[in-house]
Amino acid sequence: MTDTAARNDDASLPPAGTPGHPRAHSIARRLALGGAVSVAAFLAVIAAIVVGFADRASDEAYDRLLMASALSIADAIQIADGAITVDVPTSAFSMLSIGKADRIFHRVHDDRNVTVTGYPDLAVGDLRFPRGADMTAVNGSYRGFAVRIAASRRLITVAGMPRFVTVLVAETRESRQALAAEIRTYAMVPLVLVGVAAIVMIPLSIRQALRPVATLQQSLEARGSTDLGPLALPGVPAEIAPLVATLNHFVERLRTTLERNRDFLAEAAHQIRTPLASLISMAEVAAAETDPAALRDQAERIRRNAEVASRITNQLLADAAVANRLMLGRAAPVRLDRLAAAAVNDALAYSADRAIRFDVAEDAEGAVIAGDPVALGEAIRNLVDNALAYAPAEARIDVTVARSGAGFAVLVADRGPGIPEADMARVLLRFERGAAPKGSGSGLGLAIANRVAAAHGGRIGLENRPGGGLVAGLHLPAAPAEAEQKTPDG
Repeated sequence: MTDTAARNDDASLPPAGTPGHPRAHSIARRLALGGAVSVAAFLAVIAAIVVGFADRASDEAYDRLLMASALSIADAIQIADGAITVDVPTSAFSMLSIGKADRIFHRVHDDRNVTVTGYPDLAVGDLRFPRGADMTAVNGSYRGFAVRIAASRRLITVAGMPRFVTVLVAETRESRQALAAEIRTYAMVPLVLVGVAAIVMIPLSIRQALRPVATLQQSLEARGSTDLGPLALPGVPAEIAPLVATLNHFVERLRTTLERNRDFLAEAAHQIRTPLASLISMAEVAAAETDPAALRDQAERIRRNAEVASRITNQLLADAAVANRLMLGRAAPVRLDRLAAAAVNDALAYSADRAIRFDVAEDAEGAVIAGDPVALGEAIRNLVDNALAYAPAEARIDVTVARSGAGFAVLVADRGPGIPEADMARVLLRFERGAAPKGSGSGLGLAIANRVAAAHGGRIGLENRPGGGLVAGLHLPAAPAEAEQKTPDG
């Protein structure tokens, strides 16, 4: 899809927030949903912990009484006439806090599973006592009731033989369940209230936290179309500060681009208007001329002015194209010697009557730099064109690729008038010319090359040549080693 088509598609969409427009994702809604889910998950985990705690707490509370009851019965075990007897004390059962629905069962048996007293069918399938302990409590079932059974064992001597006697006291779970339910109720009610309050407060907190975003939006909406100054928002949160800094950086780039374009259009209009006005004036004179010799002379003058206008127009377009390429910031490994050779061939294509000598120093063969090949090629062509514009027609132009410090350079030497030392910084600006005959150049060639060099971390060096002329050098840093390996050998 082309850019125009994409813009047309965007333009066909209704404004944001109106029916028919794709619904935008809401950060506040996502945060609220995420917060609600987190609170619900937290409540579920806490509820599971409360339920488990309530069951354990009720068991621990009643187990103490149940074990005390079993221990009281165990203390009543006696030996009478060589037999085991138990006089179950009333206090063994009265100490239990029995509810209306609770039932108590007990049994005392020896290690031969002979019942001494109590319910003979009350038993625990695989009763095991903890190491070093003579008491334990387990869950079980008796006569269809879910019960909690406390077990206590005693080692006694009967007829000179050691015997184990086990006391079992079972209690139904109604009171335990009632206590566990009461504990859960007391714990869950405030927990639910806290959860509801948290869910209600989450949207309010999110709205308060996102208030700086709304302030930023209002600040942007309140700005005029020509206000491209930085945003000044006091008390910007740390999370929003990078966004504000990025916006300010973008607005600064936009302002710089608009100012550059405005200056460029003003200068371009001024530079093109003069040769066009001259062409119109010369054409009017030629139209009224009747002398063939004078007409030919006038036609030659029109041709020269047309060449000047064409050169200025081409360089203005090149300046705009280079500015766009540099703004994109695309970089790739580039063979500098091949790029310079291509620029020389382009110059020879439209200046076949001029002499250009191209040379690559031995230590610069295969020189690789990192940059935009189109912009770099345009910079070299402008240096060559600048030399062709100012040097005498019979003079040779020397183009050399050589080593320059830790990098490389393309040196363009001519036999033109040179540039006074005081003017060398000025001629690197747009539409600035040296002390050369009027109309020799547009004042853009060195400026374009200087912009390209600066964007690539290099510079333009100007030096008057011994014997007359100028050496203009495009000095660039070498590419990193890994970039050189990616360069095709071609």
